[in-house]
Amino acid sequence: MAEKPPRTSDVLGKIQDEMAQQLRKSGAPEEVHAFLMQDWSRLLVGIYLAKGNQHSDWNTGWETVNALLWSLAPKRGKEETSTLLRMLPTLLSRLHAGCAALAMPLSDRDALFERLAMLHAALAREGLQAGPDEEGPITRLRAEDVTSPDESDLHDLTAPELPTPDQRIAQPKLRLGDRVVFTGQGSARELLLTWISPMGGMVLFANEQGLDAVTLTRARLEAKFQAGEASLPPAP
Repeated sequence: MAEKPPRTSDVLGKIQDEMAQQLRKSGAPEEVHAFLMQDWSRLLVGIYLAKGNQHSDWNTGWETVNALLWSLAPKRGKEETSTLLRMLPTLLSRLHAGCAALAMPLSDRDALFERLAMLHAALAREGLQAGPDEEGPITRLRAEDVTSPDESDLHDLTAPELPTPDQRIAQPKLRLGDRVVFTGQGSARELLLTWISPMGGMVLFANEQGLDAVTLTRARLEAKFQAGEASLPPAP
């Protein structure tokens, strides 16, 4: 008799149990808890049902969880902070690919990555430090394993096409230090372009104090310009 395929609800339950164990060891904020338990767990279910738990995508999915939790934990000195900065492009690329595969609403994605940008910026400034004997998450995503952010390790995942308006607005060519005004929900924020990934696939904007930040793929930035949600400030 052929073995019955596992039920989706059973697989989800086991994955969420394992996820909850990892989250209990971390100091990650509630938004990250919700994202991993509700969204990333669904991605892992899909990978398991389609490819099993021996496929590289399954390992990559869990490695991304591990790396995300490590990236949000206090760092023990400049060496760990340097490792964080080198691994961020790969980590953010994997998260973007996973969110696209889940067809998460763009507003939810933007909110998540804005929050992550602020948390990572605080850690990079060494404002949060772990004690010498304090235990925390450990990452297996090594700095020397970092790939270009345009090369996702979650294979066979394709992002949905972004809607294009009838009249396209050319995205300006931006350089480090350029200012962009982001608008939405009745407010406007003027942020500086502070980082461009080595392959140009991802950008980071922040205010001058580093207290407000947003990371975007090039495609999302272009979509914001097209939708009028991003623009250059008026000339002085």
